[in-house]
Amino acid sequence: MSFQAITATIAEYLETIYNMAMEGEMVIGARLAEKFHVAPPTVTETLKRMVRDDLVVMDARRQITLTPRGAEMAEAVLRRHRLTERFLVDMLGMPWHQVHEEACRLEHYISGAVEARVVAALGHPMTCPHGNPIPGYVTNARSYLTDQGAMRLLTLPPGSEGTILCVSEVVEDEEEIISYLHDRGLTPDTRLTLCAIAEGEAPERTVTLEVGGQPVEVSARVAYALWVVPTRVNIACQVPPHD
Repeated sequence: MSFQAITATIAEYLETIYNMAMEGEMVIGARLAEKFHVAPPTVTETLKRMVRDDLVVMDARRQITLTPRGAEMAEAVLRRHRLTERFLVDMLGMPWHQVHEEACRLEHYISGAVEARVVAALGHPMTCPHGNPIPGYVTNARSYLTDQGAMRLLTLPPGSEGTILCVSEVVEDEEEIISYLHDRGLTPDTRLTLCAIAEGEAPERTVTLEVGGQPVEVSARVAYALWVVPTRVNIACQVPPHD
């Protein structure tokens, strides 16, 4: 099966499984059903086809792993997707938070020859506009987060300072979150300080940041989607959590 032969659905599954594994998430059918907003039996049928085509394997606990063939296919899809995003931003001037869906539509029509010309025209970019590595142009893209020393913002202790490395690829298709980040200036290469994490249930918790000397509040879910390279802990910034 060539890159051009895979369906849009299979490509989407490959990308998602790859990205979830890269970010240390457990990949199981229920998570994929939640991600794609489909019934579990639909996911099961798709996974059966992927197992048949030697793209994934499932262990006794039903955890899903890409085969070497599947990982190669996933990286081919992601490479074209992220290059397309880079092209749309750098060459066509589209806002970074509006290119994901356009790239999903265009990535399947990029040949190897076009890819080479895009790479040359863009000056051999290493990451997409969301800060994620472009497979084939970054050494071992699967270990990129670890190699960069990145951590999820929500896992850092209050007072931590750092720089946003990337936005989780797993939420890139959630336009509301990406627009939310854009509106608050939380983009790759932005420096920030994590001042406080409110107590309470995870989805509803408020995270207080300092960006450019200004306080910024985001939800815990948004904070979890940001990968940050920490630099130091600023004790002076720590404030008591909200009640």
